[in-house]
Amino acid sequence: MKFKLISVGAVVLVLGGCASLMKETVSKRAPFDLNCDAGSITIQLLGYRTYGVSGCDKRATYVLQGPCSGPGSQCLAVMNSNVDEG
Repeated sequence: MKFKLISVGAVVLVLGGCASLMKETVSKRAPFDLNCDAGSITIQLLGYRTYGVSGCDKRATYVLQGPCSGPGSQCLAVMNSNVDEG
């Protein structure tokens, strides 16, 4: 029983770390694409590996490609929409 709880805890920590890395990847790319200060951008999880970004009266959708498993991974945030005004 203890092993099962430890295993579940480890999986939760790994998935939480992956989610953090994925959001960080989007937060590094979006300010350039939206021509907007990073502090003005909000990021929202829309679905599996898909994020919505808004800021400076613009919106865009990003899909993550490649492995997003940890530091040094080749996780890329690719814009999956045109930049929408307002």
